[in-house]
Amino acid sequence: MKSIYKFVLVYVLLIGSLFAGQGLQQKHLVSISPSSAEATSKSSFIFTFDKPILKTSVKKHTVVLKQKKPQKQKISTQFTVSGKTLTISPISPLDKGVYVLKVKPLKLTQEGEATLQIKTPWQKFIAWLCGLIYKDISKCPLCQYFCTPSNVTKTKSITFKFEIKEEMIKVISLESNTSLVELSEHNSTNISVIATYEDNTTEDVTQKATYTSNDSAVDVDKGIITSNAEGSATVTASYGGKTTHIKVEVYEMIEGHLLPHKPQDPDATLLGVDRNDNGVRDDVERWIYKEMPIYHHPEIERVIAMQSAKSLQMTLHDPTNKNNKVHQAIIRTSDCWSYYSYKKDIPFDGAIEKFNNLLDDKQFNTKERLKTYMTYDYTLKGTVSTATPLRLLNTSYCDQNIDILP
Repeated sequence: MKSIYKFVLVYVLLIGSLFAGQGLQQKHLVSISPSSAEATSKSSFIFTFDKPILKTSVKKHTVVLKQKKPQKQKISTQFTVSGKTLTISPISPLDKGVYVLKVKPLKLTQEGEATLQIKTPWQKFIAWLCGLIYKDISKCPLCQYFCTPSNVTKTKSITFKFEIKEEMIKVISLESNTSLVELSEHNSTNISVIATYEDNTTEDVTQKATYTSNDSAVDVDKGIITSNAEGSATVTASYGGKTTHIKVEVYEMIEGHLLPHKPQDPDATLLGVDRNDNGVRDDVERWIYKEMPIYHHPEIERVIAMQSAKSLQMTLHDPTNKNNKVHQAIIRTSDCWSYYSYKKDIPFDGAIEKFNNLLDDKQFNTKERLKTYMTYDYTLKGTVSTATPLRLLNTSYCDQNIDILP
């Protein structure tokens, strides 16, 4: 009986020393999830400690995951630190095999005011050097880096072994929550990426996927798309051997208005380019917001100029003025200008006429466009247009309520 007892005792001690050597039984480590027996090809490993982790103590080389069998190779991972937990996620699902996950010592913080501990000769030298400049050496960046705060404690290294017994579940498709992202310059937004596996399960792999952008106008990291400058880019998300693509359009914004991109060949066709499909040619729209002279109330004048450009573009679409719709649109714009002049008490300085002349020149800037407009103008021969009495003027003649604009 005693021999059996001794055997059990020795076995327990051996196992205990083994786990102690692996750092799995140490003062501050509370738990590891999942356990080595529960790990799967899609597992993320969560290490929980009894005190908050100092984020600056966790660096790229702090976590190393390697496959030992059937072949030796390093596995790419990413990690997040949140409070007392360190979460480590393989970039892609793990193949069948034996793995070792090593975590180097971490720094944990404790409650209470911290003081610097000066122990080693090197720390004493740093403290002396900082004392030449700082009255309080705790404010010295060198001492903050090399001297150990009293409210910080270190964990021991951790070696966590586990085995993936089932074959890796393959990713059969990768999808983003959107195929098109539109942003103004110097802005950002989040996307999400979902992987579908061959067993029909799905997983949000936004944080695990890798991302690339084919243009410097756009940066992307862990599902966050950031715009740097006006332009177009394609963001590619990759995970488990599959990819998905997201088109990103970055626009210049003026007064809350997103400008369309500068067209490469705006005069190649009669109608030109209208990528945002708002009825105004892109080159004209950019001119209105970037180059058009402003006289009195910029926001209002640009809004009405857009309405005017839209009605003039209609003459190129329908120079025969079917059902009189084109002419009515032009008259409405004229009435909107009149209401603006009346409401804001604009002086008779010829500003509105200058607007319209410049806009006409910009709108009908080729022989083909000018000839088409003259065809429209000819259809009005004999037509009598009367001005709208001022007592009937109101903002309804404008496509946008200009009464609410400054």
